[in-house]
Amino acid sequence: MRLNLKTKLNLYILGIATVVYGIAIGYISFQLKKSTYSDSAALTSAYAREYRNKVQDDLNKIMVSTRTLSDALGDHKNYSRKSGDVFYNDLMINWMENNEHYLSVGLSWEKKALDEKYDKINGRLRSVYFRKDNSIQSKTESIEENNMHLTSAYYVIRDLNEETIVDPYYDVSTPELAGVLMTTIACPIKNKDGEFDGLLGVDISLETMKDIIADIHPFTGTVSYIVANNRLMVAHSDNSLIGKDFFLNLQGDSVDFKRGLEETLLNKNFEFEYVNKKDHNRYFVAIAPISIGDSQKRWMIGIEVPVHIIMQEANLVFRNAIIVGIIGLLVLYILIYFISTAISKPIVDSANFAKTISSGNLEGKLISDKTDETGDLASSLSEMAEKLKIIITEVIISSNTISKSSADLSHFAEELSDGSNSQAASSEEISASMEEMVSNIHQNSQNALETKKIALKAVDGIREGNEFTQSLSHSINDIAQKISIIGEIARQTNILALNAAVEAARAGEHGKGFAVVADEVRKLALRSQQAANQIDELSANGVELASKTTKKLMEIIPDIEKTAVLVQEITAASLEQKMGADQVSEAINQLNLITQQNASSSSRFSKNSEALAQQAEILKDLIAYFHVTKELE
Repeated sequence: MRLNLKTKLNLYILGIATVVYGIAIGYISFQLKKSTYSDSAALTSAYAREYRNKVQDDLNKIMVSTRTLSDALGDHKNYSRKSGDVFYNDLMINWMENNEHYLSVGLSWEKKALDEKYDKINGRLRSVYFRKDNSIQSKTESIEENNMHLTSAYYVIRDLNEETIVDPYYDVSTPELAGVLMTTIACPIKNKDGEFDGLLGVDISLETMKDIIADIHPFTGTVSYIVANNRLMVAHSDNSLIGKDFFLNLQGDSVDFKRGLEETLLNKNFEFEYVNKKDHNRYFVAIAPISIGDSQKRWMIGIEVPVHIIMQEANLVFRNAIIVGIIGLLVLYILIYFISTAISKPIVDSANFAKTISSGNLEGKLISDKTDETGDLASSLSEMAEKLKIIITEVIISSNTISKSSADLSHFAEELSDGSNSQAASSEEISASMEEMVSNIHQNSQNALETKKIALKAVDGIREGNEFTQSLSHSINDIAQKISIIGEIARQTNILALNAAVEAARAGEHGKGFAVVADEVRKLALRSQQAANQIDELSANGVELASKTTKKLMEIIPDIEKTAVLVQEITAASLEQKMGADQVSEAINQLNLITQQNASSSSRFSKNSEALAQQAEILKDLIAYFHVTKELE
């Protein structure tokens, strides 16, 4: 499909603009989404650290308080048993009163620390301070006096001899605390040698953790939780999951969560993504470890944020950018359309003007008010059309002139060819006549020579005639016959001379010399004919005058000698006539050759004239393709 310039400009410019815009929007959107995701992930991680610190600070405050009190109890040997009991009792009650969120406080003493004579492995004196009926009550008892290997929390801590936090549990012995998830922060009481003498523990409710978790909502749909060292969920956005095993209630692959738990044991933060099996959404997870005192146990706080919620704002910005971009593209399309129209219109007008010229119409006009390159193009095309019109007009005039001249030239060539052909035919006829005349002249010359010989013999015979008179009569008869032949020759020579004079007259200037020769030949022929007639008369009278011959022979000898001289002259004249005839014949042959060459040249000239006329007509037909004004034509 052929596209016009305007469409091409629109397609190319709009296509490039669309591609650039698409790339820009794509890049900006990608960077925006990347930045949004990174910022949201950082925010989520910051929330995790912030609330981790809050939980950690709350628990560590209790741990510090418990540790400080346990350190004070380490000097118990400086007091008597009685005064010590009173002091410790007041101390515990005061501690409970100052910390209303404590559920209970437990103070346990190793019996062997109170009595050096006590020899059993186990055995402790336990005092428990708790709240009941709006007052702080206590209960003291001696328990577990045996040598058994016990594994309760107390003995585990005794073996570790380190402060710790007990894994969350439910108190099943106190009705008032039924259903309350709690934990115990415990610090060992050590003597000056660092040996374990007892244990101070504080029972606290973990219900407050719910409020902490409830405050964590950086994004809609956020899921938060606190998991203890034993994988029990201390708090969760979904209260129904509190107190349950974390890994048994996962909605995704446990691999990343286990790795996160391992990282928290190393006191490291951990971030990852997973796909929730329940709602099939992708979640970003930030886990932060919770360190409590010097305990080796690590809790963790986790915050899960739906990725599509994180990207919601970015997607909204992206959609708005697309809408604004589409509007911008529409405006750009409109601007480009008008710009391409302004650019392409002069070019299209120039192209149409060029098509008009190519169709042969040189009368079209191209007017442009542009001052840029398109205006230069229009001006150049207009000048080209004007110059082409002038050239075509000159070619039309020249072709008409050539056509007319070639016609005249062809007519003249035909006339010249006809004249040359006629002249060649006449030259051939003259040449044939001259050849015949030359042949006759040659024969006359031969006859004159023979006549000369006979005359000479006649002289000799006359000299001997005295003795041969009888035979003279016969000789005279013979002479009479010969003289008749000479007369006939003279008559024919006269006729040939007349013909030669006629041909010389036809030859014009070239035949003047030949005419003189022919006239002399004619005169000689007449003289020869007269002499022949005289001799014939003498021969006729010879018989009659035979008797007088003897007397007259001597008188005749001079005449005969004179005849021999005349015959010699005739012979010389015949030779001269033959030479002149040969020259005339050669000249006529050359004239015939030149005439034939002229006839051939005029024939070719005629053909070339006809070809030139045909080319002129073809040129006129070609030029007729262009239309110019009649005035110019």
